[in-house]
Amino acid sequence: MSVRERRYWVVSPNVNNFNPSVGDWRQASLTQKAAFMGWGPDDPGHSDMGRKFSGKVVGGIEPGDVILIARRHEHVPQVVGFGVIEGEARISLPGFQSPGEFGSLRKLRPFVPWSGPEAEVDLRSAVSHTRALAQLHPEYNEAHRAICAWMERHIERTAALTGRGEEPQSTGKIRRPRRNDASEARKIALVALPGNFQLDYQMRSAAEVKRAQRLEARLLENYQHWLMRQDRKLSSVKIGTLQCDGYEELRRNLIEAKASASREHIRMAVGQLLDYAFQGASQLQSARLAVLLPKKPPNDIEAWLDSLKIKLIWPEGDTFLDNANGQFS
Repeated sequence: MSVRERRYWVVSPNVNNFNPSVGDWRQASLTQKAAFMGWGPDDPGHSDMGRKFSGKVVGGIEPGDVILIARRHEHVPQVVGFGVIEGEARISLPGFQSPGEFGSLRKLRPFVPWSGPEAEVDLRSAVSHTRALAQLHPEYNEAHRAICAWMERHIERTAALTGRGEEPQSTGKIRRPRRNDASEARKIALVALPGNFQLDYQMRSAAEVKRAQRLEARLLENYQHWLMRQDRKLSSVKIGTLQCDGYEELRRNLIEAKASASREHIRMAVGQLLDYAFQGASQLQSARLAVLLPKKPPNDIEAWLDSLKIKLIWPEGDTFLDNANGQFS
């Protein structure tokens, strides 16, 4: 199918028109490689967007079309990814726990996650709207034509790298916070003084240290490759004698990786990040801080880190997610 034969659409990640949930829907799109629509396939209202999205009306979305998941927020484009429509619209997926109610979804394969810079094209011309669904018109709009050609190049490259879009799938279950997590974490009890004030420090063998270093290096390498797919560059930065695990200069993202999501490892990462940020305050210009972990930690730890303005990054299947609405992923 040529560029001119297929149609191109922009679908907003703000599925329920509730801004705080956009991060959860972004994660759902990344893990499921799908676009979601809040309006149902049998809803004739809302400019027929629900029926157009599900292909229930003439001129609606069809298999083989391309969807760009993006929105305009505070006059700035926010992109989640894009891909080729695979099959008909669905209302559910096996093993998928939705972050909220929605009308239908469209699977995308190949799927290209994207949060990188818009150096090649001006994405503002594609997401200059606030609607849940809009169509691009490369046949007469030059800016749209450039965006569609840009998506085609990345789709072709992704298809070549993944065997025509055969990408591993994940359940994509998004952990929902329990209402009493924070209150339970804040319970304080008076206890006797510890008999040994060094018990917080655990001795590790050289083999254990080397294993942790290998896990951290592999995690960091996979994360670096994830960013490279989106034309983003992860390097490092030295602050005097200190050196962080990762630094993305364009976004001022300062990252510390750990081999475990245990509280002990995370406490160490917090100390390192705060030290880096303080020592390099004049050069790093209000760096954004995050801990890269092999899995998402419990909600009480997430809340604690959030109070320190430290975010989380973790792998989910073949993707990386964060709790900062794509700032780090």
